[in-house]
Amino acid sequence: MKIRISVFLCIMLFVGFGCGKKMELPTVVSSPESFGANDTSYTHLNLIWDAATIGYNPSNPMTPVDIAIGEDGYLFVADSANDRIITISQSGNLVTHENLDAIEPLSTPLGVDIDSKLNLLIVNGTNTVYVWNQYLNNMGVDSILTGINDEQNLIFSDDVAKIDSVLGIHPFYIDENEASKFQGIAFGPSADSTIFITDKGNNRILELKIKYSGAVKLNNGRIRPTFYGVFEKDIATYGSGAGTVDNPRGITVDEEGNIYFTQLGGNFLVQKLTKQGTDYISQFTLYEHPIMDLNRFEGPFDISLDKNDNIFVIDTESGKVYKFFNKGNRAGQVASLGRKGLSEATFNFPFSIVISDNDVVYVADTRNNSIERYQFSVSEEDLPVEQP
Repeated sequence: MKIRISVFLCIMLFVGFGCGKKMELPTVVSSPESFGANDTSYTHLNLIWDAATIGYNPSNPMTPVDIAIGEDGYLFVADSANDRIITISQSGNLVTHENLDAIEPLSTPLGVDIDSKLNLLIVNGTNTVYVWNQYLNNMGVDSILTGINDEQNLIFSDDVAKIDSVLGIHPFYIDENEASKFQGIAFGPSADSTIFITDKGNNRILELKIKYSGAVKLNNGRIRPTFYGVFEKDIATYGSGAGTVDNPRGITVDEEGNIYFTQLGGNFLVQKLTKQGTDYISQFTLYEHPIMDLNRFEGPFDISLDKNDNIFVIDTESGKVYKFFNKGNRAGQVASLGRKGLSEATFNFPFSIVISDNDVVYVADTRNNSIERYQFSVSEEDLPVEQP
């Protein structure tokens, strides 16, 4: 029940671009690679994470299509073939406590992201965004806020069905346009309460605002707000030029609010959008920034940033990973992945890439039904020792 009176709001505050025809593709030479220090590499960590190694026994082969890393370091992996989200620890074990093994069922999940409030958002190619909250499942819910009485006291219900609906996967936002097919999702800067979604059904990127929907009382007696999403605006729409969208896929956002996305159509398959006033404009341009080279990518499905905001792109069709600088005079230039390891790797139709704060690159090697890891290191002596 959505409470919209001032008393409730006080409680909540207390607790809580060109378009048009597709251009001719001229015969161009891709911009030269820009290399960093030659003694650095992203070296392969030998134990590949598949169903057997992480202790997972699904009905169908594990099919990882997206990965998000939570505040506690857990990896949330969209397993599309088994209609669920699985949770993996940094040590490579399937996590089964605190309902982390019960983020299901949800038909064919495609994209996930998690924020500092531990709201795990999920999209699955429909017009709906789903949410599952890790904190509520960790602490346990005693009752659900249902209203306020005449004495301005909060009224809570301990109805089991209502509690279960809050603890389980449930809709966070349903788009009015049934043709929407959400592919990727990313939280905006934490201070902005925004969410950005790629929609291949309508060739757009849309922005949601996070709003309070109600509250729950936890088993420890504390009150915790719950949330839902409200449509704000389309920030990019269909076209073939820079700043427009055609068959979008992965998306991520930095702390300054810049938006990065990949797409399979249009002229520019990897783009960065920067807010200018109320609009978003392309940050990179053709011939000036190699990331915009017309023939560089074959079919990129995902994009991610490391802790220094370097850009990583997983080119699904070629099975390759690309890295680009994102700051200063070298922004948009190709960055080196080193002499070995990730620079030499070719994956089997990989769908997702994400980088942890300790510089481990995780790649969802989708058609090999596994997740591979690469550790940034200056020398091999920097690598952690792992037991098979």
